[in-house]
Amino acid sequence: MSRLKILTSFNIELDFETAEFHKRLFAWIIDYIIIIIYMFIAFRLSSSLLQNTAKVDDMDLWSIFLIILLPTSFYPLVTELTMNGQTIGKKLLGIRVINETGGNATASQFVIRWMLRSSGLLVIIVILAVLSLNQQLIGSLSFTSIIVIVDILCAVISKKGQRIGDLAAGTLLINTRSKADLQETVFVETEDTYVPVYPEVMKLSDRDMNVIKTVLSAISKRSDWALADRTASKVESVLKISSKHDSVTFLETLMKDYNHLSTR
Repeated sequence: MSRLKILTSFNIELDFETAEFHKRLFAWIIDYIIIIIYMFIAFRLSSSLLQNTAKVDDMDLWSIFLIILLPTSFYPLVTELTMNGQTIGKKLLGIRVINETGGNATASQFVIRWMLRSSGLLVIIVILAVLSLNQQLIGSLSFTSIIVIVDILCAVISKKGQRIGDLAAGTLLINTRSKADLQETVFVETEDTYVPVYPEVMKLSDRDMNVIKTVLSAISKRSDWALADRTASKVESVLKISSKHDSVTFLETLMKDYNHLSTR
């Protein structure tokens, strides 16, 4: 595990912990166990349905197989897009994909890293080769394996722990779990009836919100209103919004909005 200093989108330097290799590996294993379970159930169901069919040719069988295989290919992309940069495996291991500026990765970044996902390609080719016993597919395994090895070496050697897909997409894999206690987190309790004032706050990352919390703490201790004004101005610029409140109230409201929206 290494620590990186990243300049955030509103020019505040933050520390990040890159995800350890063993966490990435275990997350990958968990995800593919889920995929294998899905495929086992899907094939059993399709076999049961085909038993009642009079005649099924090879073309139909391959079409059914490809339809079953399709969700497994899109699983990493769909889960990362809908689970804030995490697959189920990543969530269980406490790691997440972010962009290189510390914020949430964009949809295009998720697509790029998914398209260059060598491990996913290897698994698909292995399944196809085993089921079809096609010599060309079996031969392509060696080439695909080399790509996977290069990908792994890139993640291990790279200062930021980036594989080829991450380098192309401009993304990082970081630890999301912190040893900090509740007072050092961005936690702010809100009521169920609370109505967010600035929903644009979700463009910021957890680390950005920690910076805002630190600024608020510094303001309360030193009455540094100039710091509040500078921070509020930077955040307004990044989010492209205009504050309806004074600087301190604005930052406090952002904290409430972020917590309310991220936990609902």
